[in-house]
Amino acid sequence: MHLKNHDVNDLRVVAITHKNFPLETIGKFHFADEKRKEILTRVKEICGMGEIMYLSTCNRVEFIFTLPHYVCPGVTAQMLAATGVELSEEELRSIAAKAERHNGAEAAEHLLNVAASLDSAIIGEREIITQLRKAYEECSAMNLTGDDLRLIIRQCIQTAKEVFTTTDLAKKPVSVVSIAWEQFRKHELPTNARILLIGAGQSIRNFTKFLSENGYTQLTFANRTLENALALTQSAGGKALELDELQSFTEGFDALISCTGSADVIVDERLYEQLLQKETDAKLIIDLALPSDVSVNIIENFSTTYYGMEQIKQWATENIQFREQAIADCMPIILHGLREFEKVHKERQIEKAMVSIPETIKEIRNTALGSVFAKDLETLDDHSREVLEKIVNYMEKKYISIPMKMAKDVLLDEVKKN
Repeated sequence: MHLKNHDVNDLRVVAITHKNFPLETIGKFHFADEKRKEILTRVKEICGMGEIMYLSTCNRVEFIFTLPHYVCPGVTAQMLAATGVELSEEELRSIAAKAERHNGAEAAEHLLNVAASLDSAIIGEREIITQLRKAYEECSAMNLTGDDLRLIIRQCIQTAKEVFTTTDLAKKPVSVVSIAWEQFRKHELPTNARILLIGAGQSIRNFTKFLSENGYTQLTFANRTLENALALTQSAGGKALELDELQSFTEGFDALISCTGSADVIVDERLYEQLLQKETDAKLIIDLALPSDVSVNIIENFSTTYYGMEQIKQWATENIQFREQAIADCMPIILHGLREFEKVHKERQIEKAMVSIPETIKEIRNTALGSVFAKDLETLDDHSREVLEKIVNYMEKKYISIPMKMAKDVLLDEVKKN
């Protein structure tokens, strides 16, 4: 889907993303917070850009800028070199040739797709909206942006919100932790339920965030490295244990969440019986590890509700397919957003071009009253001068507003025809 014959000024995008590059290459262009202003200012000056902003996520880096000429691989290589990244000239040329380059309306459409998560590694993830907005706000605070980027980012946010609220794109979770949390939530455990978490990696940290946000406080973290378990208690509360201490754990549990990198089973039948403390009610087990942390014998011989990675991954695949089916519903919204951006952009260009009109009209008015017709005005009485002043003020306002409105109407009619 491309909007032809629609000029959206000098908008350009160079994107280094998961679609064309390994994460290692993308990571070379992740700039530290304290270095960004210096780097982006240098890039802007060397390449002659009018405005620039920089979006950096785990699987993409995008340079969004305005430039009066087309961006080719040569210009891209010059821009990447200006960042100061330590790469050979040959490496820079190779990256520049493979990078996505978007110009004009195509750049605007690309950004709308990015904001709506249609270009993401995981389609439908809402986090990209916040990332895009924060990236713009940061670059705006550095005085690197202007009207053009302000207008396109504002339209991106509006369009993305419409996509997420009016389509099914994000209605089913696809991340492992999100799906696991959805299953946990369905069991409606009370907030004082005893939750035992084994491991302290990213998955456990993410799951803990869900627990904390929903008021669960009876948390026990067990990990080989006690320091990492203690770090989780600092943000979520609860207790921390070394993994070996589970052998003497006597407090019982209602739900067990496990995700370690162990090649062997962590919770075997013997340890599970110790953890149960002779309780007989069914326990909820969510095992996010591959290979599994929980022995299959526990699932077979004890009363449990068990969710493992094979089942969770199957749900993730089904949900991804569901989201992909919703993409067709997003296309009209993206196209509408593109047309709205062009309309607003043209209006702003007219306003900027006609900004001198009010001052010019005022100068004509002051010259007429203060010089050209000054002697004639002296012959008028107070009432006549007051009436004349009202007429002149009225004419001044009309001469300012009517031409601007007529120009806007003409140009916007052209947009509708195209």
